[in-house]
Amino acid sequence: MPSNSLGFLLVDTARLFRQEFERAVVEAGLSLTPGELRALAYVARYEGSRQAVLADRMGVEPMTMSAYLDRLEGRGLVQRTTDRNDRRAKVVNTTEAAVSVFEETKPVATAVYERLVSGFNEQEREIVHDLLTRVRQNLTNEPQTGAEDPMMPSTRSAMPSAGMYRSA
Repeated sequence: MPSNSLGFLLVDTARLFRQEFERAVVEAGLSLTPGELRALAYVARYEGSRQAVLADRMGVEPMTMSAYLDRLEGRGLVQRTTDRNDRRAKVVNTTEAAVSVFEETKPVATAVYERLVSGFNEQEREIVHDLLTRVRQNLTNEPQTGAEDPMMPSTRSAMPSAGMYRSA
């Protein structure tokens, strides 16, 4: 396979993007680790989902997600409650306290995003977004959420940014 195949480019770009975001979070001295921020963003995007579903969507082991959620719950950023349909399962939601974390994180996330799309005009940004959304839809049969990334301005607003974890 050529080194510039679409699959390789997607995986390598995702790896580089994640590394850049994690570096920026550490350098900014944010109140949460990159993993905790990522977990919190997934909870916000998929409000009311079960822990196991969140772990799957985030691509981590259930025990890893549980550890993230333990720390986030300890800081009052998420709340786990019993699933109405299955008392053995827990569903997770963000709390009001999470809003301030997202506000603290937005400048960092926006700067990383702007680096990601540097040199792209608005139309190119929308095209990339639309094409990657279609690729994701081709690879899943799950219903897609319309939720925006809580750390980023809406893609359809006046801001020239798009969701950071749109591939969730």
